[in-house]
Amino acid sequence: MLGKKLYKTSMINILRLTILVIVLIFLNDFILDTYTYEKFQADGRFKIIDVIQYHYKYPHEFIIFFFLFLAPAFYYSLVRGTRFFEKGFIFNRGFPFLGKEVLYTDIKTYKLLHPNHIVSIHTKSGEMFLIADNTVERVIAILDQHNIQGDLARDDYANLITNFRKFVLVVLTFTVLIFTLKKLGVFAF
Repeated sequence: MLGKKLYKTSMINILRLTILVIVLIFLNDFILDTYTYEKFQADGRFKIIDVIQYHYKYPHEFIIFFFLFLAPAFYYSLVRGTRFFEKGFIFNRGFPFLGKEVLYTDIKTYKLLHPNHIVSIHTKSGEMFLIADNTVERVIAILDQHNIQGDLARDDYANLITNFRKFVLVVLTFTVLIFTLKKLGVFAF
């Protein structure tokens, strides 16, 4: 319906790094917790391959870890993105089935919020879409090819950076809170 695929955005590299650090923290905790299990200690072997073999025999906790941490980290850092086509784009709202199709004829204007990474797209119906990418020149070029008027001014840049820092702080605080609650045994499985 939208034609040939032209471009797919990707997650900003600093957010990918943040997700990788969070996954590594929980993976390290997952491995170290395995060493404390009675069934694991009964074998008397304490190598990483022994941890893998243990979770092969008792996969319950690995399945939970996979679906809570590894699968979302993979999806959000590598798969998720806005896909631009010849006649419009599909904005991914978090899950694959929540994508929103927007035709270029429905777009009123766009605005560059960050010089290299973020563009906001405003539709005629009043919706706004934030498109984040490592370099947004390709997105702007696609929008310009369809004669969509845009604003390349950076007047909202300071507000965006403040909100971005707050967002990263909230994500890191939430991660520390979840990690602390896990260590206190609130999430005992």
